[in-house]
Amino acid sequence: ELATMGCKQSRNTGVGRVIILCTNTSKIEMEDVKGEKVTKETGLWLEEAAAPYKVFKAAGLDVTIASLSGGEVPVDAGSKQGDFYTEDCKAFDEGAATKGLLSSTKKLADLAKNIKSYDAIYLAGGFGTIGDFKGSEELTSIITKAFEEGVIVAAVCHGPVGLLGVKEGKESALKGMAVTGFSSAEEKAVGYSEKNSVQAEMEKLGAVYTCAAEPFHPHVVTAEKNGAICVTGQNPASSKGAAEKVVELIKKKKTPPPTTGGGVIILCTNTAKIELEDVKGETVTKDTGVWLEEAAAPYKVFKDGGLEVTVASLSGGEVPVDAASKQGDFYTEDCKAFEEGEATKGLLSSTPKLSELAKNLKSYDAIFLAGGFGTIGDFKGSKDLAAILAQAFKEGVIVGAVCHGPIGLVGVEEEGKESALKGMAVTGFSSAEEKAVGYSDKNSVQAEMEKVGAVYSCADAPFKSHVVTAEKDGKVCVTGQNPASSKGAAEKVLELIKKKNAKAE
Repeated sequence: ELATMGCKQSRNTGVGRVIILCTNTSKIEMEDVKGEKVTKETGLWLEEAAAPYKVFKAAGLDVTIASLSGGEVPVDAGSKQGDFYTEDCKAFDEGAATKGLLSSTKKLADLAKNIKSYDAIYLAGGFGTIGDFKGSEELTSIITKAFEEGVIVAAVCHGPVGLLGVKEGKESALKGMAVTGFSSAEEKAVGYSEKNSVQAEMEKLGAVYTCAAEPFHPHVVTAEKNGAICVTGQNPASSKGAAEKVVELIKKKKTPPPTTGGGVIILCTNTAKIELEDVKGETVTKDTGVWLEEAAAPYKVFKDGGLEVTVASLSGGEVPVDAASKQGDFYTEDCKAFEEGEATKGLLSSTPKLSELAKNLKSYDAIFLAGGFGTIGDFKGSKDLAAILAQAFKEGVIVGAVCHGPIGLVGVEEEGKESALKGMAVTGFSSAEEKAVGYSDKNSVQAEMEKVGAVYSCADAPFKSHVVTAEKDGKVCVTGQNPASSKGAAEKVLELIKKKNAKAE
């Protein structure tokens, strides 16, 4: 079973490698449109291997033709007649490098021992796949492993029947996934019952099936679900387009993002529980942690901007997440991607200590203080954090902070023992917002900043985005008011990093 559909980066970083999987079945029983059982001579539909083979080879990929049983792949005679026998088919049949490829194929199980060394597996169609792809526990297991290892999975026409058995937990992995395959209308058009068409089988499992407006027109669908990438093509006419999409995805995966600078530290709280005064003046214990959006949204902004990102904490180790930040509209797409993405889902479970990173702080472009009420427990009053932020300002490292994160700035002093925030334009979680969520505003981020002489501002209404950028004596500071400001604050930090690095060049 595909427990999480989590996706690892393929280990193959050189020339790309692709498996084209073909059927070994040359004869099947089917129900025709009259409801009668008929025996069909079949096999691989040649265009569905020939066109992808040409696309992959033209892109410089290493291509292996395989089958479940190994050995000969039969070819459906209908695919070699009239217009079905395309130039790609003819070249595949007659080319010196390809004409014997279908007579002696490798067993998929042997290749699958090192499936992570491949970039993609492409399931070619033909009615023969109903005889061996459909219901194959071995193929299901291999496709599951491919998804887990970050191998792109593609299938065309009847090839997608090989995806039907793949599960995510106890549910079909296709549930809710956008897909296509040979349509019910196409099945009827060629004389067979639509009851068990690829379309019907996919829809039974809850897949989001689509097809072209007219039968036999090309239609390709690309889907990503929990990190697993799947490309499906509707019919023989979709073979080339599906293969081209696979090539595009492989190239994208292998192309590293542009490097913008040395990177960013996102600092999170280690505090899971604090005592606060509520609006009635009573002391209450609050379960808390990082507010997830305030780490997840900046992480995405920085990574998309080509930066290296290190998630850290003051004590190192686990960063607790405020449960409320994972509920309803607070649990944004960025949050979900951060928690479920293969490269990010474990980042909060084992973070490095900030003090270790600070030994070479000037190698970073920025440090960004994520919020959450937990910061009141460890950022506030931390002499270590105050000293590191003072060092960051001194060495030209941009400092960003959002929501309750700016509480970590309150203790930073200039050499004359004056608050570094005095006279500086800033924002953070407002007194009005503090009261709105049920807590006293006496020690809000706004109140604490104003006590040290900062020039505090906020949005014209609570919980609206508000970002402030300030420069004071060479110190550059970006603050965001609340969770809604997380993305904007990070975007401003990224903009400043790019500007700084452009000047350096």
